[in-house]
Amino acid sequence: MDSGEVEQVQDEVDALCRALSEERFRHVAGITARPELSAIFEAHALASHRETVIMLREQGERELAARVAGLAAERAAAGSEEAWRAADAVATGPGPDGPVGLSEAALALLHDRNRERRALLARAVAEGARASSAPREAAAESRAAARASLGLTPAWDDVVQADEVLAVSDAAYRDLLAWFAGREGLELPPRGALDRAELLHLLAFRDQDGLFRPAPLSQVVLDGFDGLGIDIRRVRLDGGARAAKWPGAHAFEGRLSLRRQGGLTDWLDLPDAAGRAAVASTSRPSTRDPSLPATAGALGSGLLLEPRFLSTAIDVDRKGARDVLRRLALRLLFRLRVRAAALRVATEVERGTGGRAWREAHREALSRAALADWPDGLASRDDDAGALRNALAGAAWAVAIRHDLRERFDEDYWRNPRTGEALAGRLAAGSPGPEAQRPPLARAAEALVSLLEGGSG
Repeated sequence: MDSGEVEQVQDEVDALCRALSEERFRHVAGITARPELSAIFEAHALASHRETVIMLREQGERELAARVAGLAAERAAAGSEEAWRAADAVATGPGPDGPVGLSEAALALLHDRNRERRALLARAVAEGARASSAPREAAAESRAAARASLGLTPAWDDVVQADEVLAVSDAAYRDLLAWFAGREGLELPPRGALDRAELLHLLAFRDQDGLFRPAPLSQVVLDGFDGLGIDIRRVRLDGGARAAKWPGAHAFEGRLSLRRQGGLTDWLDLPDAAGRAAVASTSRPSTRDPSLPATAGALGSGLLLEPRFLSTAIDVDRKGARDVLRRLALRLLFRLRVRAAALRVATEVERGTGGRAWREAHREALSRAALADWPDGLASRDDDAGALRNALAGAAWAVAIRHDLRERFDEDYWRNPRTGEALAGRLAAGSPGPEAQRPPLARAAEALVSLLEGGSG
């Protein structure tokens, strides 16, 4: 294999990743119930073939070989992925007003003010998820077996670092969550009965909806990324309402599916997904650091943690911003903690854990990390160890980069034109920074804890 053939593989990897991303976007956006993934793999077989992996390794192209091996593992699970996505699109559960679809139930439980109805909606989500869990578990197990046969080993060093994410944030997360739960008449387990549904409703902070209004959000996101020098205007946004569309903001290379959830949740999710999509649209999947999109997303959503940016964005004085910051930081810390816990379980799946053992391990790990009872049936939704790892790494890189920008350009770095120039080099290189400078995964959790305790983050 010569340099020209290596370039051909890179081109095919780029084409395959973009085509898969487009088809998965169509599913998440509620446009198509059953995506055609197997045909895409067949059309770009060079980028997902075992022989390609062997030739690249012989050529010394270890990173590209690992990417092709990962795609070959996805190819082995493509049929099962098509099946679980099809089942997911039509799955329903018994809601308070009759059968309800997964997306509709998940969205409704964030808004319904009646606790009993929320419990029924949560049951609908769990039972609906179980309806599509068998093919999703099969897909994860097929992918894990293929990864092992291709010589891809679980990233245990990152799992150890993910455990540290939980360790450094336990006390601060517990104390503030208990305070907010107490205001709603709830207690954390084991004394109380806080569960996932009540936790998600609590962390939606509906009392803040008047500050986090939908109308100004798009302009706030544009202004923030303009300050960072990241062009999100090239992102193709799908904001249409469809029954099967997943709630929240989801990035797929240069596309973004948005189904608004309202309030503070949208204000954190949209810039995160927009940053991911913007960076993905200008970089090659075959050569970029997999954590780069997550880094850009975390930089965007992290602007809301800057008191000066926040006070302008939501028109609140700096004293009032302090209380809002605690809510934002708590929600982001929750997200980090459940991802860290899910990473350990997903990595165990890569090693061969499956079935009931997988589901029980997931429920226990996420209940412990979230400090709320997690239902059975959701384990297969956290089956992608790579995506979890990249999200944690991106959050850590974003904190390190934000610290550097503050040091160089002051606390309102997003107003300094040199900020865009400083980030341009990282984006052009396709990496958030040199591997030797990679921050520990706990860096983001430590910064959030500092905010919760009154520091600068």
